Amino acid sequence: MLWSLTLQAQQNRSLTCLSAAYPPYVIDDDGLTGIDVDVVREAGRRLGLDIKIRLEPWKRLEEALSAGLRDCVFSYFKTDPRKAYAMYTSVPLHITQYTLFVRTDQAPQTRTLQDLFGKTIAVNRGFQTTPEFESARRQGQIKVIEVGRDEQSMKMLALGRVHAVLTNADVGQHVIRKLGLDDIEPLMPPMSITPAYLVLRKASEFETLRDQFNWALFEILKDGTYERIRERYIDETGSD
Repeated sequence: MLWSLTLQAQQNRSLTCLSAAYPPYVIDDDGLTGIDVDVVREAGRRLGLDIKIRLEPWKRLEEALSAGLRDCVFSYFKTDPRKAYAMYTSVPLHITQYTLFVRTDQAPQTRTLQDLFGKTIAVNRGFQTTPEFESARRQGQIKVIEVGRDEQSMKMLALGRVHAVLTNADVGQHVIRKLGLDDIEPLMPPMSITPAYLVLRKASEFETLRDQFNWALFEILKDGTYERIRERYIDETGSD
């Protein structure tokens, strides 16, 4: 009953959530769609929230959220610095498998990040990577080029302008198929497996909403809605 009354009181409220284009999770083709977009909208529907979703580059999103200028962002990794200004849901939107992609003719000689020391790797601007990757970057063991979209980095890899790309495994595979690049492949196992969350600005007025999102996201997982959403985009991208 308490949940029902709370949700009724929240009817007709709106919330703007921001993300960056990140297929198959956030797809900017003839309207915003994607796994995470559909899950966030479904959570909003269950909570009586009119959720408006807008796109913004990752780096600008991070700066704006840390300055208290954004109320809702997805999908974020959980880090200690971000906990100072962001509240995370306890249920993730998806699991990120950060994976190195290389040209197929280089794959036999490249199995780990150490094999790429002295080489150039492309990553999305503003993305949180992995401790191992950041350590190698700080120590100058790798050269990193930051790009705006994964399509750009994969094209650079195909042309030999970089030696590898670090990105989400599902995203990388989606981009490779979309661009018809049959000479690029992921290195397995992935460098890291990390949950990615919806986050709200750290403020007392959002604590109840954070708890409500937890409830809605758990129900979406429990009743099979998440799997149905994911399968829809898996079928579209041809992955398994």
